[in-house]
Amino acid sequence: MTPWPAWTAAALASALLAAGVLVNRRVVGWLPDDVPGLGRKQHGRPIALAGVLLTPPLALWMLWDPFWPGDRLGVGAVALAALVGWLDDRRKEHGSGLDWRHKALGLLAVAALAATSVCNPTHAPGQWFAFAGFAFVFVNALNFLDNQNGVAAALAAVTLIAAGGGRLDGFLRNDWSAAAAATALAFLPWNWPRARLFLGDAGAYALGAAAAIAVCWWLRAGPSGLWLAAVPLADFTQVVLVRLWLGLPPWVGDRRHLTHLALRCGAPPWALAPLFAAAAWALARLA
Repeated sequence: MTPWPAWTAAALASALLAAGVLVNRRVVGWLPDDVPGLGRKQHGRPIALAGVLLTPPLALWMLWDPFWPGDRLGVGAVALAALVGWLDDRRKEHGSGLDWRHKALGLLAVAALAATSVCNPTHAPGQWFAFAGFAFVFVNALNFLDNQNGVAAALAAVTLIAAGGGRLDGFLRNDWSAAAAATALAFLPWNWPRARLFLGDAGAYALGAAAAIAVCWWLRAGPSGLWLAAVPLADFTQVVLVRLWLGLPPWVGDRRHLTHLALRCGAPPWALAPLFAAAAWALARLA
């Protein structure tokens, strides 16, 4: 079968989102809901967590890309990330999420698969451990920034486009990183500027795993590839350090992220996604 061009991943993702939401509303409520509360997201009604529906396009284009040898391991990383997030989303709907230790073990397995899709651990163990550590941090970092409409999806798209060389013609080829970016962009109309759906941990982890793999390919040439992930890494570093300084668990959400700081400085909520995407793109050009 002749693979489809990368931009069609957006069409598939949009169709899956529309069908999944329709079934959720009219047939059976199978999607977890993010209910109103005092957490990081502020909304007046339950909103479905539908990011898990982005997993099929991400996986398909990884398997189809003829120039990428890490397809099966990469698909395993994305699928496992979505599963860990889905279980966490389901548990949060009825109270607390997964135990942080279980979630950490799951994401460590995701990071190991992501690193192995790029680097053979027996040939370069030091590089493999560095890639696995980066992937673990980045997957969590992108999920940390899923606290304002459109920010996480926009950052994932920018990272994936930049990791593909920043060439928009990648959308016309069978390029898995461009297809993953198109998948992230397809979610934006559902989440920004007004949220009708949320990524949830399943969607944020899956996009984070795909973007981490793409960045790891750049990191093989040197640490300058970290510029591709500069915005999520900066937010992750500062918020974890602040929580540790205050004696709080690093994994417990709060309103101390860069997005919340921008809101307190007067930025309107709708402007956060384009603002952070522009910053990420400018920094990625340094890679």
